[in-house]
Amino acid sequence: MGNKGKIFWAAFLLLLGGVARPASAQIIKDENLSRFDDRPLHFGFYLGINSMDYRFSHYDNVYQNPVFVQNPTLSQDIEKYYNGVHSYRVECYPPKLGFTVGGVINLRVEKNIDLRFTPGMSLGNRLIKFTDNIDQQIKDPAVGGRLYGTTTTYEKYLTTPSAYIDVPLGLRYKGNRFGNLRPYIYGGGAFRRDLENKRISESAFHLSKNGYYAEAALGIDSYFPYFRFTGEFKFSYGLNNIINHDVDLTNAPVYGYILKDLHSNVFTLIFFFE
Repeated sequence: MGNKGKIFWAAFLLLLGGVARPASAQIIKDENLSRFDDRPLHFGFYLGINSMDYRFSHYDNVYQNPVFVQNPTLSQDIEKYYNGVHSYRVECYPPKLGFTVGGVINLRVEKNIDLRFTPGMSLGNRLIKFTDNIDQQIKDPAVGGRLYGTTTTYEKYLTTPSAYIDVPLGLRYKGNRFGNLRPYIYGGGAFRRDLENKRISESAFHLSKNGYYAEAALGIDSYFPYFRFTGEFKFSYGLNNIINHDVDLTNAPVYGYILKDLHSNVFTLIFFFE
């Protein structure tokens, strides 16, 4: 499990322990908000923290990208940026935390199922490292292709900010209520539009503003005398390739051309108040 997963699962377990401890003391008492889940429609808001990530797939050589095959002139014009190095590795560094906020519209479908619409906004960024592919530089066929010799590694870092307009919709399946606690699982989809897209360095990436996500979450409702508090951990899995291989001689996406595809992931720890 990566650093992102460890951080968020640890946060979720701490949240679970913090919610469960005071709530467990209330199990022997009367249930709070005993008719809350019978409402056909209710509203609320949420706050949260997020961590954004990318998934990459590379070309072995940048000139394998069809954009160069179809436009030979482009490869001649852009070679000055590559300076003879045509193979790169792209990595997204450990998590940088961002902020999420939004509203809740909850429609009761039946006893254990709710339809949830939770529009909001997520602010965050990713730190990306570009490295020339040193394996290609130092393999020597004379020694069976094993690594041999040394080379200087060239690295460049780029921070890509995002300001997403979130439009998620999904179903929540709730377990049976146990005192003032009720667990659930969630599944759905989301559309996100990145308002910060054009601020990303045009010389590195050209990215699509729109993203489509499959989402899964788990959480626990806690019922207090005057409101319901919910802690939820959600994973959003980007479905569409957001790298844009357009041809722009004035602002060519130099490092973007090495990528076959790029998808976005978002991890979110959310606190609902309803």
